[in-house]
Amino acid sequence: MRELTAREKILLGACFAVIFLVVNGFAARSIVKNLRGSGDKIAALKSELADQEMWLEEAAMADARERWLHEKMPTLAGTTLGKEQGDFLQLMQDELFERKLKIEQQSLQDIEQEIFYTEVAVRLRVRGNEADVIDWLISLQGPEEFRVIKAMELEIDSKAKEEEPQAVCEITIARWYAPADGQPLTKESPGGATDQQG
Repeated sequence: MRELTAREKILLGACFAVIFLVVNGFAARSIVKNLRGSGDKIAALKSELADQEMWLEEAAMADARERWLHEKMPTLAGTTLGKEQGDFLQLMQDELFERKLKIEQQSLQDIEQEIFYTEVAVRLRVRGNEADVIDWLISLQGPEEFRVIKAMELEIDSKAKEEEPQAVCEITIARWYAPADGQPLTKESPGGATDQQG
């Protein structure tokens, strides 16, 4: 085997240099691509870490809320959803009667069953003195009532013949009950909508 000439050594060195540069170019491109993706991953992980830290800070408060709900949220022990819905409508009727407000229309709404609560609802059209209607609306919600105002329209009756300003309120009010063992309750009695003139 003969020894390489100076020119052949230069060409061989140039070939190795080109191969070295090409390999390093591909390696650098791959590294840059991975680093670019890593920046996105780091940003996503920082966001996730911030969310987890927030949940950790609120864990004690969330546990306290869950205990309060477990103790205070009404249950359906020994009764049916249909009966509770009827009782809820009767309660609304009694409250309005005591306040001397007139029910122009009333109907039962579909019973809704969610993972964390079961809801019975009624829809009412109420008419009366504006101040009395507003006082009744204020009384509807309280932390231990578990009532939810799902929809409401309140308007002043400009055609009323009474001296006191009159208001008409269309409202859908729901009451929430705790599902047994955290599972949705089954409907034992249908809660179909029925329109009644009051």
